[in-house]
Amino acid sequence: MSGNKFNGELFKFRKVTDLKDLLTTSIQEYADQTAYLVKDRELGEFVPISYGKVGKDLRALGTKFMEMGLADQKIAVIGETRYEWLLTYFAAVSGVGVIVPLDRNLPEGELCGLMERSGAAAIVYSGKMEETIGKIRSRDNGAVRYYIDMDAEEHTADTLSFRHLIQEGDELVQGGSRIYLDRDVDPDQMSTLLFTSGTTGMAKGVMISHRNIASNVYAMSKYFRIPEPGIVLSILPVHHVYEMTCDIWTTFYQGKTIAICEGIRYIQKNMAETHANVMLGVPLVFEKMYKGMWKQAKKRGEAEKLRRAIDLSKRLKLYRNKAVVRRMFSTIHKSFGGDMQVFVAGGAAADPHVIDEFTAMGLPVIQGYGMTECSPIVALNPMDASKTGSVGLPLPGSKVRVINQDEDGIGEVIVKSDSVMMGYYENEEANAETQQNGWLHTGDLGYFDRDGYLYLTGRSKTVIVTKGGKNIFPEEVEDVLLKDERIKEVLVHGVQDERVGNVIITADIFPDYALLKEQKGEMSRSDIYHFYKDLVDSINETMPPYKQVKRINIRETEFVKTTTGKIKRYGNVMRSQISDAGSLNVVDKKKLDLRSARDLISRIRESQDPSVQYRDQWPTGSVKDLLNGSEERYRGKGAFLQKFHPEGAFVEMTYQQARADLEGLGTALMNRGVYRKKVALIGRNSYQWQITYLTVMTGVGTVVPMDGQLDPEELARELAVTGADVIVYDERYEEKVREVLETGVPVSMRIRWGVEDEEHFFESGSDTPVENPDGTLSWHSLLAEGKDQASQGDRQFLDAEVTGDDQAAIFFTSGAAGKHKAVPLTHRNLVSNVIQLSSVIGMGEEDTVFSVIPPNNVYQCNMGLLLPLYRGAEVANSEGSDRLRSNLEDVKPTILLAEPVMIRELYDITRSHAEDNAGLIPFRSRRMVSRATKFVGIDLLHGVAKNARKRLGGRMRLMISGGGALDQEIVSFFDLMGIAVAQGYGMTEASSAVAAGPDQVKLQKPNAAGYLLPGTGLKIVNRDRGGIGEILVKGPGIMAGYQGDPEETKRVLRDGWFHTGDLGYIDDDNFVYLTGRKER
Repeated sequence: MSGNKFNGELFKFRKVTDLKDLLTTSIQEYADQTAYLVKDRELGEFVPISYGKVGKDLRALGTKFMEMGLADQKIAVIGETRYEWLLTYFAAVSGVGVIVPLDRNLPEGELCGLMERSGAAAIVYSGKMEETIGKIRSRDNGAVRYYIDMDAEEHTADTLSFRHLIQEGDELVQGGSRIYLDRDVDPDQMSTLLFTSGTTGMAKGVMISHRNIASNVYAMSKYFRIPEPGIVLSILPVHHVYEMTCDIWTTFYQGKTIAICEGIRYIQKNMAETHANVMLGVPLVFEKMYKGMWKQAKKRGEAEKLRRAIDLSKRLKLYRNKAVVRRMFSTIHKSFGGDMQVFVAGGAAADPHVIDEFTAMGLPVIQGYGMTECSPIVALNPMDASKTGSVGLPLPGSKVRVINQDEDGIGEVIVKSDSVMMGYYENEEANAETQQNGWLHTGDLGYFDRDGYLYLTGRSKTVIVTKGGKNIFPEEVEDVLLKDERIKEVLVHGVQDERVGNVIITADIFPDYALLKEQKGEMSRSDIYHFYKDLVDSINETMPPYKQVKRINIRETEFVKTTTGKIKRYGNVMRSQISDAGSLNVVDKKKLDLRSARDLISRIRESQDPSVQYRDQWPTGSVKDLLNGSEERYRGKGAFLQKFHPEGAFVEMTYQQARADLEGLGTALMNRGVYRKKVALIGRNSYQWQITYLTVMTGVGTVVPMDGQLDPEELARELAVTGADVIVYDERYEEKVREVLETGVPVSMRIRWGVEDEEHFFESGSDTPVENPDGTLSWHSLLAEGKDQASQGDRQFLDAEVTGDDQAAIFFTSGAAGKHKAVPLTHRNLVSNVIQLSSVIGMGEEDTVFSVIPPNNVYQCNMGLLLPLYRGAEVANSEGSDRLRSNLEDVKPTILLAEPVMIRELYDITRSHAEDNAGLIPFRSRRMVSRATKFVGIDLLHGVAKNARKRLGGRMRLMISGGGALDQEIVSFFDLMGIAVAQGYGMTEASSAVAAGPDQVKLQKPNAAGYLLPGTGLKIVNRDRGGIGEILVKGPGIMAGYQGDPEETKRVLRDGWFHTGDLGYIDDDNFVYLTGRKER
């Protein structure tokens, strides 16, 4: 906003070839001047360190490093900004080797990985990093020869004292050593190995040469000369190239002073103490300062006065007269120490409004543009010819072009200069992609104005391209949204929605919760969502239709940012549930979920065992991902068969219909405050039960399937153990639920389905009120309510992210009353088990799976529900054992899931029917000779088997038995009838199955409980002479422990193995055999 046109005049500075040249010439020229101001904790004031002192310490430390054998080695440095950190950097790059600055705020695991990747031979660290260094030591394979503590008083066996190294180095220099002083530096050799902050993906190692940094400092100084008295307050992380080049190196080069800030909260205090007149920062810092300024003005009752003064300065261009504006805004200048003359903003795009406001008050903000790969500055606004909104002119001596321009002149920015990096460390693929024909392709989009100033519009990788060919730059939309003060942070991105066939503009919003509470009072999560949905809708009216935000997500914590305050665009498209500091965010977790699934699938595909017959799995990291993937694959196909009325017919619901019902119920629940809650579920196998089960775990919270046959006291105990205070139930259990409530267990919401729901199930709306007179909510009316909300754009449920580590369900083990144990299972537990089962149990789109196992059993939920949905099969629900025969005839299933007792009953019925209808040749005789006659093309059992299968619906091909062993006679009989019987072995703690199948009798082994699922480990301990012992298992389906029972958890989970308590053995072909139970 200076209004001055650049006249082409450049500041004059000496040319330097490398960093050693820069350091030595500055030390000689400014020996008696102050290089640093450092806070002395004991004195409570800033003390000066001269250029001469820096030179003396530099010679000592560099000489000692050489004497230690670190020549041409990499030296890592980590810690807060301090003199010792800077001295380490200077010593390493001015003749010793390569410096590797590390971000102290990175997670320990990531730091360990970067150390290993860098190959550093030494690490110099602040004493505050001792715990992290301990982790690095524990993973060190001997590559790190020296650990050097900046705060250690003395050397120890495994740690060197920084101050002692300087003393020892000084003694070497005094003794005449010149091994460091005489060491030449090649300007084109690597000086620094920097790891990018990761806003565009995994951190890359950027190799920066001496010439890169030296030329960048020289060129930048031609546009910006630090004004007297030349005290620059350093506030940014020093490991970042932006801070190191633009603050540390440039200030040292120009012979000025760096005042090391004590921390972000001390900025304004340190400004006053040091009389700093220049400060370099990221836009976030200046925006916070700006907001704080207004907050204080309002508190003083001077906000309106300040507003009028700023507007006057802008209108009359008073900001050009420094003396006048300093008097006009004396209170503001005093709040920034009283000496501040100029701010420099970089590292991200600055808000033009904030820049103009500060400039109007006599505090100009100069903006530049750069990236780590350019050391970092590419363009900079000259001091007296700055343009608001522009990142400036290309640095002198550099070439910057905009290629592949659209009709508005916007294209990708490419750069060629001496500041461009040597390349990415050990990453030729990235080098080839980024550097082409001597030009660095930045991935940033921008354009030049007629005066040659560069403007950025976004990143080529973030631009949203609609199906109609429209380009939408998220940053532009974000700027519009951020004009409303109730939106504190926002990230706009595109979501590909196959259902609408286009990209949907989505905004992830972090509200200003304090301001919102001040204006609106207490609000529920759902109220907040709808408030911002309405707010965004109103803002949309100011934008072209193709740029309008169609969906929003509300966050509860701030976005993850880089250390320069930039929002990590590729690590933040996620829900409000942010991981704790230092841990993975949701996007990274989901990537790990998929990687885990792919690894499991790879093991399946690599298996040579004939029992592993099916190898066409697709990766899924959570139940929500599983359902989304299935809906995309099988949308118009039948997913469920349900008889909604005793006198009615079975009705089919497609995958698409089921998805809509999930969305409706989930949206309604979330709008009624059911979010991240435990929801108990009681009922028989039904569509309502299954939709509720799937809904709760895919965005609402954790589902707790319960056995309605238990007595009220036990059900109340289970509610208390799990913390479930919402109950969804079948009206058949109305009396039982009422008795549970009479025990006094706290329940905040009851939702009931029943005959009325079933009669009106397919009506688009419902005349039945959502709330019944007895305080319960109608399941069907709630579903209709949620569908209506979703149709109006409510996407709380649909956009709620779920990761593999999230708790999906809590099941209870079977046992005597009062002894059931609560087993929490994660999404990864459940879907991993589904993937494993799909390798030995074949299901497909032509299958209908019919189950008579109670729904509160994890075996039913995985084998009878999730596995069929994963494979595109149809799930048919039984009306009960008393109507089994008629249901089988109506549904005509291909697969039956039942407990052994039910299969035995079907065996008895079918065997009797076969014997009664064998004709002239008795069934026993037919069976005895049938195997032999098949070889000559005569199947004596064909007609008998066909008639027998007809009694089971006519299409039955497979029965799956769980919960106990079956007689081999039953397996053999059904095999003769053309129906395979697959058995399984598992437990609730293993997400259902440890071993299963195979589903072809020829691959099975007599008396085996099943084939050990791929990816599951099993071992036998405490074997007897016959090789029988306790079975221990481990794998992705195993629980993490019992809820509220640490003692029992400790007993059964040891060293990663689950002690089943079952006795048995495993053969060489990985078939498991059970012989009994271990006595406790």
